[in-house]
Amino acid sequence: MRGNAKTAHINVRMTEEERAAIMARSSAFGMTPSALMRESALRIGEKPARVADEATLRQILYQLKKEGGNLNQACHALNAYGSDAQTSQQLADAVRLVSNTASQLSALLSKARE
Repeated sequence: MRGNAKTAHINVRMTEEERAAIMARSSAFGMTPSALMRESALRIGEKPARVADEATLRQILYQLKKEGGNLNQACHALNAYGSDAQTSQQLADAVRLVSNTASQLSALLSKARE
């Protein structure tokens, strides 16, 4: 028998409405009702993990992809043609944009840890 085998039972009485709510919630989280109830009971009192707004994260991802493309183009121009004022400025702008977006992401993650 494995060490993680779940063999112990606790019987819980509840109303039909409570049962329906647990069934719906466990389904929404992709968990079995037992797993939901076990995780809920074992983690009660712990500070909940905050999740950033999905729309904000998608916007940051979009920005990073766009800015990463600009950075790639600037590096390609630098490698192909060498450094001149225009290429240096393009590279500096691209690095600044990526840095600003990374700072936004860092601030968002810091806020989620509060």
